[in-house]
Amino acid sequence: MIRIALKELRAGHVLAKSIYRDTGEIMLSAGYRMKPDVGIKLKEIGIDTIWVQEEGLEDLESEDLVSEVTINQCVLLLRRTILDFRAKVGLINSNPNSEERPPSPEKILSKPEELKEALKISAFKKVASDIYQELKKADPSLLRLTCSRSLGNFYQQQSIDCGIIAALLAKRYSFTPDEIEDMIFSVLLMDIGYILLPDHLLIPGTKLSLEDLELKKRHTDYGFEILRICNVSLICANVALQHHERQDGGGYPRKLKGNNRPPVRATGPATKGAINRYAEIAAVALDYVSFIAPPPNVPAQTPINSVKFLVRLSGAKLNSAIVETLLSMIPIYTAGDRIMVTSDSQNEFTGYVGIVLRSNSREQNRPAVVLIYNKDGERIPPKQLNLWERKDIEIREAKLGEGVATHPL
Repeated sequence: MIRIALKELRAGHVLAKSIYRDTGEIMLSAGYRMKPDVGIKLKEIGIDTIWVQEEGLEDLESEDLVSEVTINQCVLLLRRTILDFRAKVGLINSNPNSEERPPSPEKILSKPEELKEALKISAFKKVASDIYQELKKADPSLLRLTCSRSLGNFYQQQSIDCGIIAALLAKRYSFTPDEIEDMIFSVLLMDIGYILLPDHLLIPGTKLSLEDLELKKRHTDYGFEILRICNVSLICANVALQHHERQDGGGYPRKLKGNNRPPVRATGPATKGAINRYAEIAAVALDYVSFIAPPPNVPAQTPINSVKFLVRLSGAKLNSAIVETLLSMIPIYTAGDRIMVTSDSQNEFTGYVGIVLRSNSREQNRPAVVLIYNKDGERIPPKQLNLWERKDIEIREAKLGEGVATHPL
């Protein structure tokens, strides 16, 4: 199988992974043969990449840290929990013709008992537990995410990806099992303040006015208040409050500062005005996920380019020690990555595009690959190459759709 951009989609392509509606039902099942109008419909709902079956890639080894089934179940549970809350507090109006204005965040927060009853924190605890159970057997030296985004579930998918990364970082810093699970739980809830905002602020990628942007930034304060009302730990609530703080004090909402040290447990009293160590990890995870899996219709960065952006942010914005640890966990090439041949001694494959079939932990820049497009972007019979045997071949990571001849579906 191979992950392709919509512009690569052709009539006759066969789905390798099912596509789900935002509500959780299957929209298109694995094995479905694509028709000419499908690409347009997928774009309308905010899906920009899909997995399809591909000759020569039957042996591609998945290196996902959490199974697709678990991710989908967690996304759906979080979505239902959030929609139920918004309906109970009056943010979702069942009568589309009603002129009644939805309650303000302040009004909802002024009724703490009603808020606490409406928000099922237990759903977030279950998701954190389910993810942790699968991550317990994961190698913390390997970071691999198969990210996808749809408009309706964007924030839920993002929070889960951030939770996975944060957990692996916590594992590298020898957090206890309870702390790691609490780290996941905290990250799942770090954007809970969005739950009080109007619908138009929650559409991924929407251009907002300065007034709307200022209101959206208040999600950190709202999140802190929500979690304290729900008797969630102060550490968790501080992740919601502080995950947009920056090392140089240029973040929000409190302009706290960091010291760029590893996020280990403090032996003495906490430094006044310093960023919580969980929040520092969450900030790094969120920025990385924002690069590799941005909102629909925003071009994703390759992991290698994302590393460059993280390095630029390191020190002044993001905790440099955490960034350094994350960089050591991002493999150069893993199964499913798209690559382009930049040179070879016989100039036989230069410009060809292919997929990494198997990663190589000993020589990360020399994986096994399958070439599937020639330099003109035309489909070719799959050609397998073991780059640890072909030392003359050099490759680079390619973006989705790069090197592929484009024709409408």
